[in-house]
Amino acid sequence: MSCTGELRLPEKGVPFADPVYGTTVVRITDKQADGYAGNGIQNEYAKADAYNSDNSLIILRSNDAHWYLYDASDYRLLRDLSGIVGLQEPEPRWHAEDPNLFYYLHDTKLMQYDIAAEQQSVVHDFKTDFPGCAVITTGTEGDASRDRRYWCFMITDEMFTLQAVCVYDMIDDKVVGTQTAFPDSVNFVSMDASGSHALIGYNSLPFQACSRDFSRCIDFAEGAAGHGDVGLSADGRDVMVYQNVANDFIAMTDLETGVETRLLEIPFSLNTDIGLHVSGNCYAKPGWVLISTYGAKYPRSGESSTWMDHLLFMLELKENPKIIKIAGTCAYTSLFPDAVEKNYFAEAFAAVNSAGDRIIFGSNRGVLYPSDYSDAYEVRLPDNWYAIEGNAR
Repeated sequence: MSCTGELRLPEKGVPFADPVYGTTVVRITDKQADGYAGNGIQNEYAKADAYNSDNSLIILRSNDAHWYLYDASDYRLLRDLSGIVGLQEPEPRWHAEDPNLFYYLHDTKLMQYDIAAEQQSVVHDFKTDFPGCAVITTGTEGDASRDRRYWCFMITDEMFTLQAVCVYDMIDDKVVGTQTAFPDSVNFVSMDASGSHALIGYNSLPFQACSRDFSRCIDFAEGAAGHGDVGLSADGRDVMVYQNVANDFIAMTDLETGVETRLLEIPFSLNTDIGLHVSGNCYAKPGWVLISTYGAKYPRSGESSTWMDHLLFMLELKENPKIIKIAGTCAYTSLFPDAVEKNYFAEAFAAVNSAGDRIIFGSNRGVLYPSDYSDAYEVRLPDNWYAIEGNAR
């Protein structure tokens, strides 16, 4: 593993090689140099692409909920974006083609921000469709379709009580589907890459994939309720990849057929302290997802480290998949698994960009105080990484 022994914090902006896998890693942020608020900062989550369409800009979230714009070439902090924050997390999502535009949520509105003009504008106010609406949200884990045409939102009142889930068509500027009855409390919603399916994540029950108008919904298999993300198979089919908590596999479900494919067993028999996140944003390289794993620095007594610990790896979306190990995350939620206080922001939740050539993730590199410390790190993937022979497990 490349995260062993005493770790040193690398200098901001100076590339270094992962000592095991040889990939180039760069520390993007440094509180002393950047002056951001709070004790740590990183990308928002594994499901959101932090990079704009031409990889020139990055949006990062400090761990006390401030938002910042960074230059992706020299990693300068360019602008404090915290003014976009309303009642909910703004969930900024980049425009599919224009590198100067991103969308965000503010109270009942889907908004657009023009970076060059420093101007904000309203795309749609959902209070016109749902008079009782006070907040729109995906639950901070959703995204629009790849082309940004279709969006799925939870509609809540001022107490954040769910009123409805809807699908919005940005081109036609109208709500095209609404659902108001649910078998369980809703944790998150999202669209798939093509915009054909709305995803509903429940607190206890398996995921559901629904048509845009909610006339047809498919329940996922038992256990399909762990961390996951939508992606594209090698032949361009919409899928969701996730941890199946019933059988302890990383699995994939075809959103049209509902058929689940087991991809990779998680080695819980050796180490029960393995957590993982999935990022399926690499639409330009279909047939792959990024997996990032997290946990305590030292396993429980009687348990051992595994090949999957504290690691970034690309996982091929087929049975008996190829695994390409990218870099160690060196992100530790605590010293030991049973610690009372854990650093949520040391879960890495790495995200791959839509071009499939950069990864961004958070890491504390073993620094456990302050308890919410992390910095953002970038890995630039080698050309044709998907053609590299797979690593042994």
